[in-house]
Amino acid sequence: MGRKQMAFGAMVVLATSMAPGGLRAQAPAAPPHPAAARPAPPQLLFAMTFENTERLPLSQSVVTAPNADLHLYGDGQDILISVGKGPYNPHTFDGLCERPCGFTLSDRTHYFDLRGMANVKFTAITSGFHRVRPLIKLADGTLLVGDQAEGSTADWHPYEISFSEVRWLKLDPQRGVTLGDSWVEKPDLSKVEEVGYFDMMPGSGVHVSGMPLEKMPPPPPGAWIAVSSFALWGRLVPR
Repeated sequence: MGRKQMAFGAMVVLATSMAPGGLRAQAPAAPPHPAAARPAPPQLLFAMTFENTERLPLSQSVVTAPNADLHLYGDGQDILISVGKGPYNPHTFDGLCERPCGFTLSDRTHYFDLRGMANVKFTAITSGFHRVRPLIKLADGTLLVGDQAEGSTADWHPYEISFSEVRWLKLDPQRGVTLGDSWVEKPDLSKVEEVGYFDMMPGSGVHVSGMPLEKMPPPPPGAWIAVSSFALWGRLVPR
């Protein structure tokens, strides 16, 4: 190639690059990438509330959360409602459960949609290795317990567990033990029947033959959880 041809080629390239926008101006500009839609903020669906003037077993008669039905699992009939004048009363107490125990609440007219930013918030204190775990029952009747667990032996503390971060195992509703050796993949959280919490360990209390549950002596330290507040945040779905 002669010098004149090389110079002409260089001038063409230079002229093209100096043109307004160059050759790139011929291609349409890519539209800006839309920001991912943020899930709708969750709403308060229920807050666990009780009304009692004495130490009583947990039952439907002491539940005052509007439109809520109580469901007991494992040794849930041995959960107590304690009373007193402190800031964390009344509260649930499972130190007399002889097997793993827990309970859920359901809404009489709605399912719970626990997708997106749905969560549970609760205040608890624990003893020993006991921890509060989320418990749900799906619309198809499957009972699931979560791998997320919270609790402090030092004092009462508030906690929050987001359902989107929880992995689930099936739970035997009577024995309170997990079933199977693998996580439940992608459970349908769009229509959840019940939500509550579960303790995977028995309490440290000892039952006295013939004595009513509410009269049993307090269990020694080492094995129990107490929960003074429990609130569910998500969305309601009509039945």
